[in-house]
Amino acid sequence: MTSLIEAIWGPDLAAVTDERLAVVDLTGGTERRWTRRELAAAAAGVASRVRGAEVVGLVLENSAEFIAGFHGALAAGAVVLPLDPRAKPDEWAALLRANEVSVVISDGRPGLPVGVSTVEVGDSGSSCPAPEGGSKTAVLAASSGTQGKPKQVIITHDNLVANLHQIAGVHRLSEEDVVLAVTPLRHIYGMQMAMNNCLLTGAPLVLAPTPLGTPAELVELAGKHGVTVAYLVPSVVAQLDSVSPVPGGRLRLVVSGGAPLAASAAEKCSAALGVPVVQGLGMTEAGCICFTPDGAPGPVESVGVPVPGTEVRFVDPETGADAMPGELWIRGPQVTPGYLGDPAATAALIDDDGWLHTGDLARRDEGGYVTLVGRLKSLIKYKGHQVAPAELEDLLMTHPAVADVAVLGEPDPVAGEVPKAYVVLTEPVPPAEIMAYVAARVAPHKRVRLVERVAAIPRSTTGKVVRAELEGGPLRGLSVVVTGGGRGLGRVFAAALARARANVLITGRDEDALRTTAAELTAEGAQVSWAVADVLDPTATRRAVAGFGDVDVLVNNAALPGPLGPVWDVDADDWWRAVEVNVRGTLLATRALLPDMVARGRGRVITIVSEAGRKRWPHASAYSVSKAAQIKLVENLAGELKGTGVAALAFDPGLVEEGMTRAHFERGRTGDPWADGVLAFAEEAKRAGKLGSAEAAAAQLIRLVAGEADARSGRYLTVEDLA
Repeated sequence: MTSLIEAIWGPDLAAVTDERLAVVDLTGGTERRWTRRELAAAAAGVASRVRGAEVVGLVLENSAEFIAGFHGALAAGAVVLPLDPRAKPDEWAALLRANEVSVVISDGRPGLPVGVSTVEVGDSGSSCPAPEGGSKTAVLAASSGTQGKPKQVIITHDNLVANLHQIAGVHRLSEEDVVLAVTPLRHIYGMQMAMNNCLLTGAPLVLAPTPLGTPAELVELAGKHGVTVAYLVPSVVAQLDSVSPVPGGRLRLVVSGGAPLAASAAEKCSAALGVPVVQGLGMTEAGCICFTPDGAPGPVESVGVPVPGTEVRFVDPETGADAMPGELWIRGPQVTPGYLGDPAATAALIDDDGWLHTGDLARRDEGGYVTLVGRLKSLIKYKGHQVAPAELEDLLMTHPAVADVAVLGEPDPVAGEVPKAYVVLTEPVPPAEIMAYVAARVAPHKRVRLVERVAAIPRSTTGKVVRAELEGGPLRGLSVVVTGGGRGLGRVFAAALARARANVLITGRDEDALRTTAAELTAEGAQVSWAVADVLDPTATRRAVAGFGDVDVLVNNAALPGPLGPVWDVDADDWWRAVEVNVRGTLLATRALLPDMVARGRGRVITIVSEAGRKRWPHASAYSVSKAAQIKLVENLAGELKGTGVAALAFDPGLVEEGMTRAHFERGRTGDPWADGVLAFAEEAKRAGKLGSAEAAAAQLIRLVAGEADARSGRYLTVEDLA
């Protein structure tokens, strides 16, 4: 009955003498290097301190101490209960009590229940023989299940060891590799693909710093440490679409896991780094199920092939007959025995023949590659973290103003999905208050990111939420034109509006950018069309919308930054060109669409502006002058539109790392004092935590497009004003 400890370290943890590098820990702001002997000795020391405990809590962020604590507890014959160190104490205190945990390995954090003692990693130990393994429980991992609250998944030593050998059948690491991991080691992806896989194969593991830094910094870090394989999550992969590989770097493969990766994100990252970007399929209850074989990437949208020793079926969830596509069922040595103390949930997960029903709809091609096409589960995956809707719903129902609620996953280009709450309220409560109420009581990744007030939660006769009715989207039925919508912040806005179910037309001068953006969003099921239109052409906007139909909302986003420098030094034509695009372009697009809006008695014109148009700027830049003119134009236009049913609004999304700001970051120092001054301003805002989220700005724009601020027509509105 081999244990994970014996499979990795041999018969005695304390007897390990291997001086090869095991871990490079960058998580604490400094570089700490651990050899296999040092790591094993630290783990043996932990084992000596926790021996006798049946279940040991592990409350640590990614670090060498996490690895030593995990393996030390197992070496002592205990069961490891990994807990989220960013969670509120009340969240994991209940788990500690339920599992009768008396010892926790942590960094000495407060808030542990009475009777629970802490152990810090670093003590030395004597002989530490490997414990029995086999079918003995090794880990109790939190899983959110299909619809319910978090459950404890039993993971045995056999599960872990067998799955490591299965992974090696399609994806082989060696001591010549260097692996970078950004995924939490407490999750099955980080635990098996990164931590245990590296320890088994002898590949050094580089633990990425926290916070992660910029995409360019991550790539530079990988080059510095000779990384050959990077285990990332989709939100990180999506940000590597424009970086350059480090000359002479050893990177050969990028792996994405923890949540589905969009094919477009994989293709862009692969093109930028010049290496394959692949993904697999896994779940807490079954470890790694599918993986893309080394050297045979297959279709970019696939999750690879079933790992060796895994049986798969594709089943019609209604009839139980084989079907393609169908719900993916799996059977193999990596499948959990079930949920701790929950036979009903176990029976719902694994049938009498041992088939685990994943809840994922999938298909398999002739080459054996599996592609996910949908899901039956409601589990929300936020940046690789699992979030249970039922848990958030129960919490929201404790708010005094919430009468009913449903929480669903809202697609997000960076996070994968974000939790969105649909609430029935007994009294008017700002969405920000609802979000703050949740944020104060849960871990950061569980926070509700979007709130929409509804008259009622649509439910079936059995009480289940009718998702299709809720997911109709707050902007369903609205037609929106976004100028400059093919790239930068305009693209972010167009994507958010389309995902909120608006029918979106994006215009601009870059045909390739427009076509690509529209194609990617259309592939997601959104309604997006595009048209080349120069905002300085008086007839271009009207020609663009000729086949689009009535326009409900115009978002004036097209803008140029203009030249930087003293007004007497810059090129006057360049200066005026920026003012002309920003002001005259706004005027012409508005003039083209306003007559029809006024005739119908409804509509909105939303102009994207900036604080640069309101404050005293360091120079008379064309950008700041034109933004001031746009703000005044909106104010006066609202007066002209009074009584017509059409609103005019100036929306300032704040300083976000998109568009012009991103261009400054990517360009870096140029030697031009004016450009470098703007970059320094943006860098200081980022350091001070004042750089806003483009997604948060887009969420507030959705509210403006939906008409929530029509009563404030003519106003200059910020994200904070709307929160």
